[in-house]
Amino acid sequence: MTTQIPSPRRIKDSDQQVDLVTTALPSTHILRSIHLPNPHEGTEYRDVDLVVALAHDEDLQDTEWQAFAGLVDGSIEPCSGTYVVDDAGSSGLGVFATNDIGRGNLIMRERPLLLCPLLLPYRSSWDEVDQYPELKDAISYMTPPNQDAFHSLAKSSLPGKSAVKSIIDTNALYLGPLQIGSPQAREYSGVCRDISRINHSCSPNAAYRFDLRTFTFEVRALFSIPAGDQIVISYIDAALPRNKRLERLSAYDFSCSCTACSLSGVALVQSENRRALIARADSDIEGRDAALERWARTPSIPSDYINHVDKMYMDLFEKERLYYEPVWEGFAVRLCKACCALKDSDGARKWASLAAALSRAYTGDGRGWQVVADAPERTDWWGRRCRNTTQSP
Repeated sequence: MTTQIPSPRRIKDSDQQVDLVTTALPSTHILRSIHLPNPHEGTEYRDVDLVVALAHDEDLQDTEWQAFAGLVDGSIEPCSGTYVVDDAGSSGLGVFATNDIGRGNLIMRERPLLLCPLLLPYRSSWDEVDQYPELKDAISYMTPPNQDAFHSLAKSSLPGKSAVKSIIDTNALYLGPLQIGSPQAREYSGVCRDISRINHSCSPNAAYRFDLRTFTFEVRALFSIPAGDQIVISYIDAALPRNKRLERLSAYDFSCSCTACSLSGVALVQSENRRALIARADSDIEGRDAALERWARTPSIPSDYINHVDKMYMDLFEKERLYYEPVWEGFAVRLCKACCALKDSDGARKWASLAAALSRAYTGDGRGWQVVADAPERTDWWGRRCRNTTQSP
């Protein structure tokens, strides 16, 4: 029985990198605060299990929402012993690894303190501190320890915002739509106790995702992280040029000084060129896939010809420490297929193992890549190039 090499995951618009700063617009939409999990008589939950959801009334009445609310009953098991919140110098507090963490491994898991829409209604004619009454109401629903955790988070000093709104704008993590598949689905964000303290880097060593099934945020390693290193994620599209990245990050009231933004001279020019290539790496996916198929059935094309561009891009991702989520997997797929076609088991395992780890980091699941890494000779691409070479006249 043959194994299928996974196809690249097609990224929906809602899966793409979204700037974390929430937006306020004048609105008459009705928002209500509810507790998740739904409280049951005689049931006690720990503070870490409790979420306050500030959501549109129409969403709360939707049957999908009601079913979703029932999914989060019960407690979660937060990660322990993998990280610590500590002093990060000029960045304030940050999150640091307490032991060596392998690529793709889980670092943190927690439910948000607060869930709220990306688009928040405000009263522009009211006093600054009172422009978001629904937010103030939602905070009042929290347990006292969770309120303390929320108010202890960093907030920007940009003028014209209430303290609560500043905390959300500085710490919100994109969550996405809760009514999956609905064309009118509203998008939400969440503020977390510890995950929201992770600082930004344009060369992140970790990625976060939201698991609707358990209603938790997870953080996993994009690279191996040694004990003592700071865990960093990207708040923006990190493939943008440096001036654009700094412009986007100004909304968070800080100037980025990560390794990529601290470069100068020739090193900066080289980094900018690499990121420009990464940003448009998906410009000819169909053409590259077709070229691989043509190479596999055409013995006259040199055996190493097909790998050049794909290897170049994987080297770019590694050099910039930026495995760009919309596109990286397509290159790993073609490299793995090419190695299998040539019966290069070591090469196939290398690319499949990397794809398995990165898939776990981005999606929480290996997506079938580990099966390929364990036995590449069982894939439908195994020996395909060799068979065609043998059959040629």
